[in-house]
Amino acid sequence: MRFFVLLVLSLATFGFSHAQSTPGGYTPIKWNPANQQLVDILDYGVDQAVPKAIAAGQISNGDWAWTNVISVQNQVVAGMNFDFIVNIADGSGDTARLNVIVFVAPGGKTMSLSNWAIFMLQ
Repeated sequence: MRFFVLLVLSLATFGFSHAQSTPGGYTPIKWNPANQQLVDILDYGVDQAVPKAIAAGQISNGDWAWTNVISVQNQVVAGMNFDFIVNIADGSGDTARLNVIVFVAPGGKTMSLSNWAIFMLQ
């Protein structure tokens, strides 16, 4: 019986670890403000999304910047998608929450905004 339990646990652990690295799925990653590559990707996404949100009337015209990172995920595709949920604020004290997805092409030099959404105003 003990062998059977160990076998089931081993298979479950293997299945879970394999699912974590499957291309196409998002995997949570730890935000590290010292990781300049992640900061650059986030800065790019916010810089691209904010003018679109202003033009759509979802946030006021202003100088918006991210203030707090809520979560980060990445997705292996033909390159890498980075999905950030961040709080943003402008100089007048207005705040919003932004979900921004940035695609980074293989090699890491080319980025493009894949999607964005203001999903919660604070």
